[in-house]
Amino acid sequence: YKKVKKKSGRLTEDQEQAILCKWIKANYPSILYTVDLGGIRLTAGQRVIMKSRAKRGHPDLMFQEWFLDKYCGLAIEFKRTGEKVAKLDGTLRKNKHLEEQLEYLTGLKERYYIAGFVIGPEDAKKVISAYLEAGPNSLEIINKYIYPKISLK
Repeated sequence: YKKVKKKSGRLTEDQEQAILCKWIKANYPSILYTVDLGGIRLTAGQRVIMKSRAKRGHPDLMFQEWFLDKYCGLAIEFKRTGEKVAKLDGTLRKNKHLEEQLEYLTGLKERYYIAGFVIGPEDAKKVISAYLEAGPNSLEIINKYIYPKISLK
């Protein structure tokens, strides 16, 4: 994947997500996961079809793997490095799109997924590795890099 930076010198969310997906394929080649195609360019006709079929807020990455016999999958709403989803007090920033995404993630949590926002490919790699490798400290590692936090009970 060619790294092309925006004028700001930062990679876009799509570029960072592509780097992450390349890493997933290299490190976990047999894992089952899907990537949301919400950020791709579509024709006007394709946009109409997608809007009629898709539910807003679907997370960017979903892993279809059991974890600790308690969770049926991992759902990540990926944000680029440096992006803020929460205020200093820990509440979600006021933003309709973020609110829709959090609503979807909350629904997945109610259905036994670990689900949340993860900022940047490095934090996402830590969450994904902890989830897929299911070590003794996996929940604590995931909780360090995901928003909102998961219950450790």
